[in-house]
Amino acid sequence: MDEESLQTALLSGADVGNVEATGEVPNLPRSISDEASQKPQAARRNLSPQSKLRRLLHAFHIMCTPYFRESTEGKCLFGLLFVIILISCGGKVYLSYQVNYFYSALADKDAQRFWEVILAFVIAMVCFVPVGAAYNFVQIRLQIAWRKWLTERVLKLYFHNKVYYALERKTGGTANVDYYDAAVNKKAKVVDNPDQRIQEDINTFTNYSLVFFSIAVESTVDLISFSIILGSIMPELFIGLVAFAFLGTLFTILIGKKLVKLNFEMLQREADFRFSLVRIRENAESIAFYSGECVEEKETDRRLIRVIANATMINMAQLRLSFFTISYNRLTWILPIMMVAPEYFAGIVELGVVQQARVAFDHILGDLSIIISEFLSIANFSAGIERLFSFLNVMQQLDRERDVGKEMLLRDPSRYEKKPDKTISETISSESSASPTTRIFVKDIELPTTASFGTRINILTIRDLKLVTPDNKRVLAENLNLTLGEDKSLLIVGVSGAGKSSLLRAIAGLWTTGDGVITRPRTEDICFLPQRPYCPPGTLRDQLLYPSMVNSDSEFDPTCQSAQWSDQDLLTVLVQVDLPDLASRSGDGDPLKGLSTKLDWSNTLSLGEQQRLAFARIITNKPRLVIMDESTSALDVKSERKMYDLLRDVGQQQLTYISVGHRPTLLAYHDIKLAIKDRAGVVSDIPPGSGVVDEDLFG
Repeated sequence: MDEESLQTALLSGADVGNVEATGEVPNLPRSISDEASQKPQAARRNLSPQSKLRRLLHAFHIMCTPYFRESTEGKCLFGLLFVIILISCGGKVYLSYQVNYFYSALADKDAQRFWEVILAFVIAMVCFVPVGAAYNFVQIRLQIAWRKWLTERVLKLYFHNKVYYALERKTGGTANVDYYDAAVNKKAKVVDNPDQRIQEDINTFTNYSLVFFSIAVESTVDLISFSIILGSIMPELFIGLVAFAFLGTLFTILIGKKLVKLNFEMLQREADFRFSLVRIRENAESIAFYSGECVEEKETDRRLIRVIANATMINMAQLRLSFFTISYNRLTWILPIMMVAPEYFAGIVELGVVQQARVAFDHILGDLSIIISEFLSIANFSAGIERLFSFLNVMQQLDRERDVGKEMLLRDPSRYEKKPDKTISETISSESSASPTTRIFVKDIELPTTASFGTRINILTIRDLKLVTPDNKRVLAENLNLTLGEDKSLLIVGVSGAGKSSLLRAIAGLWTTGDGVITRPRTEDICFLPQRPYCPPGTLRDQLLYPSMVNSDSEFDPTCQSAQWSDQDLLTVLVQVDLPDLASRSGDGDPLKGLSTKLDWSNTLSLGEQQRLAFARIITNKPRLVIMDESTSALDVKSERKMYDLLRDVGQQQLTYISVGHRPTLLAYHDIKLAIKDRAGVVSDIPPGSGVVDEDLFG
């Protein structure tokens, strides 16, 4: 029974044992049975084993070499580990001879020789115990250092040029970019669960890489050393051993080859199941308001069934493999002694030689049968390599400054040559179009710190803008032109779905599908306030200073201007945004303690409090352009007026702001209105006295 049949049986509630026994799947509703049979035939065509191996080794090489090429610590630890492995292998050869002498002394009843061998054993144990301890310590130390380096490098690539946004934006948690998925031998369009690939797959990759390196070196040295020993004792046994190990490895690969694909699917399905639980936790209140427990439970059960189906198939595959491997291992216990015994009975060799032959046989067989003994680990390792490499490959495609054909996959972003003629999401916006010929060009300008007398500075300029959805299926606006000067304010209005928020994304450089030119300040001079503000993990101080302050246990970043804000200054800012008691409330009556209190602010504060906290960031970060997407939607009219009055006070320090909203009262706080309707944008001045509650916002 294949995995699809098992999954459909689980979905139908059928008994798995009966299905396994009969191989029959009960009749299912059309939607389920059709879904299980809709995989294209092209996906079932497998690559040759040689191609798979070459692809795997290529991926391993790309992910492995940068660390040891760039890190001095990595080179030193790697060399030390290699030396320790050689010493350990030498100890095994030495002990094999002591085994020979030990049993020969027993057989000859030679007490003096026996105690000499015992003394040699004790000395060897004293010498080699520290070697074994150092072996484990250095290997783990190297794995920790490698994981740290690789994770930091991947995080740089993840955050560089907003790749993290490109990965998430397309399909709500999966990146929509073509790449080759070697686990299923076809092109894929999604990269699931980047968090797991960074946290878990990197750890697995570095750990298994060093484990298998140690095994490979140790097995090679062992094989050479003990082959010489066994060949000197009985050449026929050595030849038979090689043939025995070759056949065992061949049968293991044939029987267990399906485990590689199943283990890859296990990682993906476990991550999907975990993600569904995290999503429920993060949206618990919304689900509770909707009473959507039944829907969420069914969706979670569906993902659990996929996990269970995969686990069952892995168990069945392991069962078939275990029948062979257990039989194979049991046979190795008696085979060497059975072959050497005739020469012992004939008096040709001593008992100690028989025992040494058995030890040498065990070592050589273990070295030649490494694929048999480590097959499950190799399957897991291969799946981890594929997942991590595909993730890095997609990140490379999504980064505008990386040449897919030439640059190293893990090249440090700080060493990139800048390419200012490209924008943040050129790749992700063009991937879904058949033949993209135009894009929105976003040009950054550096604003002077102080305006010259009589000089008018244009903060934002939009020329001949055509805004299209990233899938190129819908034109939101076209022939849009706008100039926004310093100290001016713009209100963007329109019906839902007209493209107001999409225009903000284009100004931010996140959407580039379309045509036209947008000139704006540099990213560090812009502050964006979404409808639901982001509250990072950290203290209340971190919330006020974000993003200028890097959250590192509440230590200020001296390179940021926000680091100059004192605690008293921050308390004053809280008063300005109508949150005077927030610090005291968070610190059990002590406002200074409250500034250093770490809480889950997204769940601690109401949406209105979060929106007011976002306005505090405008004061602390001192941007030149503020873009607000319905950022006062949770505030009452009085609080909204207070926030905009605060903006105008800050505006005396060269601040320009843009708002998207639906309330007519917003007209009173802006100078210019951009109304988007029927794919056209109409720009008009807002007359004084506007902002009456029942005023026509589109008039």
